[in-house]
Amino acid sequence: MSMQDLPDIDMRICTVCGDCILACPTECLEIMRNIEIALSPQLCISCGICAAVCPVAAIEMRNRDW
Repeated sequence: MSMQDLPDIDMRICTVCGDCILACPTECLEIMRNIEIALSPQLCISCGICAAVCPVAAIEMRNRDW
């Protein structure tokens, strides 16, 4: 396993607007079943752009195992 700063998306706050997906340079985020955002951690470069563009502050970068 690897430790890395990864987006932690609070789905209680997330509106599934897709801004994070459009902003992500590695396309590591995607909308699943039109109700949640899924992460492919192996593609994430820990840039934090997704958290910066989230209009409702539903994303925080956290050090996590994957």
